[in-house]
Amino acid sequence: MQKNYRPSSLGLLPAEAGTCLVQAYFDGGQIDIVRSNVIGWQVHTDRSITPLTIDPRAADVDGWCVQHPDGSVESAAGGSWVNQTAWVDEMRRVGRDAA
Repeated sequence: MQKNYRPSSLGLLPAEAGTCLVQAYFDGGQIDIVRSNVIGWQVHTDRSITPLTIDPRAADVDGWCVQHPDGSVESAAGGSWVNQTAWVDEMRRVGRDAA
């Protein structure tokens, strides 16, 4: 039997239609944004949440970001942006600063 090291759960909440995880990948001047639909939220005993997606590895990325149906983007680390353009601009700036 395979062991599961994920934290125990208090339950699941449905996600609003149109909610998705987003990841930005940069290659020179090009950007590729990968989306994974969030179908629910797993609530853990410590009151943290994990997005439930079809791809079980989508939320394994440290610092995952959620794009809400209104277009705003929010990170698991607490950052928030008014729209995808502002988020991408910040990701570009952070990437430049790290180089």
